[in-house]
Amino acid sequence: MKKLTLRLLASLVILLALTGCNSDEGSSNNKQLYFLSDIRPDFFENLNFESETVLNNMNKFRTNFAETYAELEDDYTNGAFKSESDLEYMRLSGMYYAFYLLALGGNYIDGNISFENIMGNPVTGFYSGLPSSTPDFEQKEMEAMMDEAARVGEIAYQLNGYNDKAYGFYISVKQVGGRLKNNGKANDSEIHNRVIDYVGVRLENFDLLPDWNVLMSMVTFTNYSDSLNTFRNPRMNEVLDQVNERLVPGALPPLGGLFPEIFGPLYRFDLNMKKMDWYIQKTDEFTSHHIKQLDTYIEQLEGATVFIENERTEILERWDDNYTFTMRKEKLDEVKKYSEKLKEGLSNIEKPELYSFLNSDDFKKAYQCYTCHKPTGLNN
Repeated sequence: MKKLTLRLLASLVILLALTGCNSDEGSSNNKQLYFLSDIRPDFFENLNFESETVLNNMNKFRTNFAETYAELEDDYTNGAFKSESDLEYMRLSGMYYAFYLLALGGNYIDGNISFENIMGNPVTGFYSGLPSSTPDFEQKEMEAMMDEAARVGEIAYQLNGYNDKAYGFYISVKQVGGRLKNNGKANDSEIHNRVIDYVGVRLENFDLLPDWNVLMSMVTFTNYSDSLNTFRNPRMNEVLDQVNERLVPGALPPLGGLFPEIFGPLYRFDLNMKKMDWYIQKTDEFTSHHIKQLDTYIEQLEGATVFIENERTEILERWDDNYTFTMRKEKLDEVKKYSEKLKEGLSNIEKPELYSFLNSDDFKKAYQCYTCHKPTGLNN
């Protein structure tokens, strides 16, 4: 096994353990801490898709990562990994490789990065093996990339015994793959139901909840107009009820870094805002009952807002995209004014328009990998 393989593998173990993506005992080693200062910033810096340097280096970074993982998998297939810790290292490396491809696929669908950024100008597809002259080559190559991510993710969650957290990564990958194959929407109801089932279990076991990939899919991974991922789908209410009951501001377990301490409450805000928008749009005539229900959603949003502003002030100020928090508050104010007019008995009131913000890049800023993991300048 090459030194690069050992170096990256060891580093991924520490990286995943310390960022909260996995907290299994025995997955870190003091001797490996040497690599943390080099690998951890490098990995997450390569998820900064607003950086021209990252975009220009993306194809090389992805290729190196793919080749490194392929070597690991060959060693695994040939029986090189014997101990439980060796197998766990293999699992974690697969989770992280799948995680990276997931980030590429999701951002490609959302238009944040291009095919050329990811793949360069290949003569032959890296994942599909197809010649570039093949009709719909770009689509087929990207689908093949997400199929590879799913294959690696499936190995990871089954390796060394079933692993619940690795399964979370896997179904997130499958959801993004579904979006890619269905014109940007997760129209695969089976996968979407598996995601909701998984979120429900994880939220019921709140002390085990570092699975942001899966939670984020409830508000961002699918296009907002997709009926599966709005509250036109009754099962989304299961997720909302769990979030409101369990995802309590100030009770978030350590996830690594500091920004999750505001993104947890922000997530709760966003899911309730999505529900609130659906409730407003589908209600033709607001009775006192409807107004009271609307106010319960407003209270949820206000609670998250007050917590972020008063209890996490310094972190909020360090967040580069905190202007999007201001935008959220402005949308909340629109709904509050709408509620007040309803209580005054006014008719023919224009409904607040939340859709465009909920489906915007500004809304999704909070859910970019780099947003959460970039250096904060604050002490952990």
